[in-house]
Amino acid sequence: MTTSLKYCPILLTAAALIGGCGAVELRTDVQRIDIASDVFLVLPRAHELTESFDATQVIYAEYADESHTFESHLEVRPGRITIVGLNAIGVVLFSITYDGAEILATGVAEAQVINARYVLADVLLSHWDAEWLMPRLEGATLEVSDSSRTVRRNGEPIIEITYDSGTSWAGDARLVHRERGYSLRIHNVEFTER
Repeated sequence: MTTSLKYCPILLTAAALIGGCGAVELRTDVQRIDIASDVFLVLPRAHELTESFDATQVIYAEYADESHTFESHLEVRPGRITIVGLNAIGVVLFSITYDGAEILATGVAEAQVINARYVLADVLLSHWDAEWLMPRLEGATLEVSDSSRTVRRNGEPIIEITYDSGTSWAGDARLVHRERGYSLRIHNVEFTER
């Protein structure tokens, strides 16, 4: 059971709630993220990150028989994406910054088993434009409708995302990662273009 922890981005919250204040910093040079077995998401380079917006969300995460809630602040600026997770009283659980070449992740010491790449991939898969995502998937296809996205490997769904409002930045969204066994309900609180 312990070895499966590295596959679930939401357990960073659990680590912070259970355990401690020791902080770690991890840097990863990355060009693509393994979002499932033999499936990759090619990340944008800095010059491709041209949008500028802020979003606040409440994330309800379920993994195995555990559930956790945290607030997520997403800041996107030209050349950079930053994701900060906070617990219910506003304590920073983790911070992830991607600059088009490297991921910098900071958080509690217990979070060393968490892979920040998976958090970044979930954000991109859930919110970035489908036309932008499609050519960046290796080993899978992206099926899109007005209210959902499904990443399929050999025709089988591995990641399913549904939107109750038809858009990723309003209302609620639900991400189910069938292979890694976790789900996220994403409640969008605020979205501001900059």
